[in-house]
Amino acid sequence: MDKHERTWLIAEVQAERERLLPLRGEATRTTIEMVRKSAEQVSQPDLVPYLNLAYLLGVKRARGDDELLAFALSLANWAVAAISDLAKYTDRTVEQVVDLYETALMAAAAEAEAEEDPA
Repeated sequence: MDKHERTWLIAEVQAERERLLPLRGEATRTTIEMVRKSAEQVSQPDLVPYLNLAYLLGVKRARGDDELLAFALSLANWAVAAISDLAKYTDRTVEQVVDLYETALMAAAAEAEAEEDPA
């Protein structure tokens, strides 16, 4: 990415942030509600993605793409904060925590692939 592209991207991000800023409060409340509901089902890990998708679809259908984008931004911000806190409280780096999750996802994908193609 050259300097001109980077400048354009930064300007676009700043403009979108300003445009979405009024939606932050509602997006945060929706994030808290979704996290509470989904966390109640953490003992059923196959159910959690469906609950999360239901929230995403509900926001998109009821409030539109801008609210969905604000909600996604809120979720991303919460994820970063949670990973940072987890790293701090487990005496790991953020990179180590992310690597743990990435490794677990790769193992799960390999296991699922092996189940689909036992040959």
